[in-house]
Amino acid sequence: MSRRKEVVIMKSGVPSTGPYSRAVKFGELVFVSGISPRNRDGTKFKGTVEEEVANVLENIARVLDDAGSSLERVLKVTVILGDERDWERMNSVYAKYFPKDPPARTTFHSDIGASVEMDAIAYV
Repeated sequence: MSRRKEVVIMKSGVPSTGPYSRAVKFGELVFVSGISPRNRDGTKFKGTVEEEVANVLENIARVLDDAGSSLERVLKVTVILGDERDWERMNSVYAKYFPKDPPARTTFHSDIGASVEMDAIAYV
């Protein structure tokens, strides 16, 4: 097991849009940076809240795949909602991606300039 930080190279995941790594592995853990709704080329994705939540989770799945992991191995998710009234809409989509043994989760509201942003911690 590696005890050093390893930046995950994006092959299918959305590239970072700033001076940060989209994902970093350390040992058997993968830390995925916050992802807001994005097209595969990194441009903003616009749709309903449900479509944007699904987009974010699909993008997290791609990043995890690039890191050798998957949504089934997610331990913790942080969800930031741009509007706290979207909690139920977000939750209905989120539940479909984690139907069995869902990860620990923190959800809060903040003015982030997007409907939703999520980060994740998973294992390889």
